[in-house]
Amino acid sequence: MINTKMKSIRGISLISLVITTIVLIILANVIIYNVRDNLRLGKLENMQNDIENLRDKISSYYTQNGKIPATLQYTNFSHIGVISQAVDTGDFLVIDLSALENLTLNYGKDFEKVKSLESLTPEDAKNYTDLYIINETSHNIFYVAGITVDNETYYTDYTSESIDSVSVDLRYVDGVKIPDGFYYVEGTKDTGIIIKSNDNNEYEYKWIVENDEIETIPENVAMNTNEEEDFIKSVNAYKGYYQNMHDSSVMYLGLNNWSPQYKVEGTYKDKNGDTAYIPMGFSVSETPRENTIHEGLVVKDSNDNEWVWIEVPKTIYTTATSSEDYENIEKDMQTYASTYMDSDYTDTWYNGCGIATQTEYNNLKNTMLKSVYEKGGFYIGRYEAGTVTARTANSDTLTRAVIQQSVYPYNYITCSDAQAASRDLVTGGKTSSLMFGIQWDLVLKFIETKGGKTQSELKTDSTQWGNYANSTFNITRGQYTTNPSITNSWITVDGNYQKNSALLTTAGMTNTNSTLNIYDLAGNVAEWTLEQNTADTNLPCSFRGGHYANTDNNNSCSYRTGYPNLDASDYIGFRPTFY
Repeated sequence: MINTKMKSIRGISLISLVITTIVLIILANVIIYNVRDNLRLGKLENMQNDIENLRDKISSYYTQNGKIPATLQYTNFSHIGVISQAVDTGDFLVIDLSALENLTLNYGKDFEKVKSLESLTPEDAKNYTDLYIINETSHNIFYVAGITVDNETYYTDYTSESIDSVSVDLRYVDGVKIPDGFYYVEGTKDTGIIIKSNDNNEYEYKWIVENDEIETIPENVAMNTNEEEDFIKSVNAYKGYYQNMHDSSVMYLGLNNWSPQYKVEGTYKDKNGDTAYIPMGFSVSETPRENTIHEGLVVKDSNDNEWVWIEVPKTIYTTATSSEDYENIEKDMQTYASTYMDSDYTDTWYNGCGIATQTEYNNLKNTMLKSVYEKGGFYIGRYEAGTVTARTANSDTLTRAVIQQSVYPYNYITCSDAQAASRDLVTGGKTSSLMFGIQWDLVLKFIETKGGKTQSELKTDSTQWGNYANSTFNITRGQYTTNPSITNSWITVDGNYQKNSALLTTAGMTNTNSTLNIYDLAGNVAEWTLEQNTADTNLPCSFRGGHYANTDNNNSCSYRTGYPNLDASDYIGFRPTFY
């Protein structure tokens, strides 16, 4: 009976067990292979992300400093099979990762070891492979160790099959930028860099050097009149332009290049080693002549308002002992900028300045003094404050101000309302306001010391670089009016307009009326400040800089005068500051 029951119970056969085991082994191997493959692909993606990140950082560094962040030659690269004999013609250099701000990489750990060597030589460096290197000519980037996937090793973010198209990644030759969508063909800056479009267009462009600043369009250049000022500004910034070798048409480099927004407040160092603090959420201009302190550093906030850094050297403080020694900080600033001061005008509270009480005024001034002392400067609007809709009367609704090119001047506004509009303008956790009188004086001292204008051009006669009634200059863009109080009186410039009478213009219409990237500081509209006119209690407010209706040369950039605290005018606007 027992034997019969045992025979009726079937077990797992040996063959079934073997088959099951084989299937499990196969599945396990597939899983292991896929996991390993995914890990390899992940490593490859990490390297490619590193290179993309490095390319962006180095491009910004190069634009700001005119050189790549690399000096140590690297010679152990013969195994890298994606080097182009046509493009990667210069030396290979170890990328100095410490020179690039806010950089996070997956690889390149050997750089710290190389950096720690007492004597940095190519012979020392070649023993390390967890490094990123760059070709000094093409700016192409390679990872020396490489990442191997399916028996193929990758050293950059393109493969050997695409090596013939690598030239499109060449972004600079002899410091001259190759525009997006074009690739380098041949030549140097001196002989003429030749480029060609990626879309197989047969025509080539040649780089034309212009070492001297130009004020008019060269004779052999034909272009739309509304582009002339942008062309001139680009040529003076980049020292040249590209010209079509077939029909003499031109292509010039754009000027709206900005760094990524700062995620936290940081310090910017230009190619000369000068520094400025950058608030959170702001970007720094990467356009030549806008990215150094001594030429007027331009930044942009998250609302696209543009600002210029005003450096105040820390060496001026001979009596101040700390950032809260407000009285002596102000005295040291006054001594430094004494040329532009007037004893009848003081930074003291008065009714109608836009600040409710004397205590609030003093607190705001102390905040400014402390910040300038600690940071080494402050920011002012690159342009006069403006509006997107032209104002024609004091009764017009107050709108949010902007600091951007080609907007209408924010006139017909009282000093008190101008302070309120300035207070609400800034981003990045900073304090904004109208300029105090000492700040205006410091702006003039900054322009003088940096060689923007002479003391005479700032203090005696500013008509050669400001919009006054008797000034003459060419206008190629924007709008103007001879009667701001009339609705729809603004005329759009069509072509080249020669200004020779009293007229009000939109912001930043001509480079003639700028210095160190600050537009219309002299003339156009006069600008409210927080300075009090102590000589006349009926005219306690003060404005600076003269305006478009002035014919008197004495109404220079440093000019100031009193005004009733409840009045507004077509010829008075404002320019905010933040600190």
